[in-house]
Amino acid sequence: MKLSTRTQYGLRMLCQLAVDYDRGPLQMGEIVEREAISEKYLGQIMLVLRSSGLVSSVRGSQGGYFLSRSPDQINLLDAFEVLEGEIFDFDDHADSDSVAEPIGPKAMLASTNSIWNKVRNAIKEVLAKYTLDDVVRLGQFETGYFDFRI
Repeated sequence: MKLSTRTQYGLRMLCQLAVDYDRGPLQMGEIVEREAISEKYLGQIMLVLRSSGLVSSVRGSQGGYFLSRSPDQINLLDAFEVLEGEIFDFDDHADSDSVAEPIGPKAMLASTNSIWNKVRNAIKEVLAKYTLDDVVRLGQFETGYFDFRI
């Protein structure tokens, strides 16, 4: 499974909004500066996040972007499904014209699909377990950087 850059950058943007959640809207320029990612590309990702309802915006000189819910209420599964679509998508439909034989293609498809379903469910379970707040705290712990701005 390979994560798209859209998902990787989108999660980083969401984490930046989580860091500033209690401070008000965060302007796109600030996110671009912190993450060193193209403003044009971040703008495209932000459109997806806004249309999903994960992110809201305010216009004006004091405007910017903010999480629509508290960072502890948005889990990684929410974000992944918005940014990436279905997690671990695969063709799980057997060919209805295929003859069911113990070693035939239909049997092999059923057995491998059973495994892929378990993999998908395990990934979803882990992603649902962690929130944006957890990711921010983990990042602060691992880097030793704590933001004490008021």
